[in-house]
Amino acid sequence: MWLYQHHTCSDLIDLDPDTGRWRDVRDEEKPKGARVLADLPVKGSYLQENDKRYYSYWTDDGRFMFSASDGCAIDICRKHADGRIEMLVPGLHCDITPTKFPDGRLRPGYSDVSLKDGAGTTLCALTYHSAYYARLFNSDITAAAMVQDLSDWDFFVALQGGIEIFAERAQSGRLQLTVDADQGAVIDGRRLSGDELIYGSSGDLCVKSGVWAAVDDLRETAALKAGDHLPLCQGRATQWVWSRER
Repeated sequence: MWLYQHHTCSDLIDLDPDTGRWRDVRDEEKPKGARVLADLPVKGSYLQENDKRYYSYWTDDGRFMFSASDGCAIDICRKHADGRIEMLVPGLHCDITPTKFPDGRLRPGYSDVSLKDGAGTTLCALTYHSAYYARLFNSDITAAAMVQDLSDWDFFVALQGGIEIFAERAQSGRLQLTVDADQGAVIDGRRLSGDELIYGSSGDLCVKSGVWAAVDDLRETAALKAGDHLPLCQGRATQWVWSRER
């Protein structure tokens, strides 16, 4: 599977998750016309920290995993075809705290990461140079910085945030639109092909009569006629997708 180096959004590798072996992806292997990361068959990201590597990725059967070159591997959650999220480790959470020396003094620039289950059992623990990624984030003066946060640079901050989002979705039952490899999706128990999926944002004119569903929670729907304005969802602007005839 292809993974990108998290803080560069480039430097692709091809990882064999069963053996842990990897190789660099050559430019000539990339699809013709691919210009951005989203155009590539990338399954997740990785971090090289000294002599160790850390990976987070989606498997072909819908599992999101974290693994490390030292043998640690955790199945975090599973995404079902209808958008449901199922947590595979009850109570899983990720803690990031400042690193301390044995005498209690802080170790400047470093943080400890621990993944624990609901009973408080530590499943994986490590230390990494967190200040490096914070400096990269704070020194970014490109246009992309306007929409980025620390998680776009720091692999473990992104992992922590992802686990929190997955846990919230699993607990609340929120159904997020999930597009499959053929660009289709399952909405309200029906699979729509990529050609049938019609999107719009709050405030846009509705281009097709029927029931529209909120992309970030398919349980939120609105019955609209062509020419109506797509509404807010719970008071907030959102993206909508056409679901079915009324």
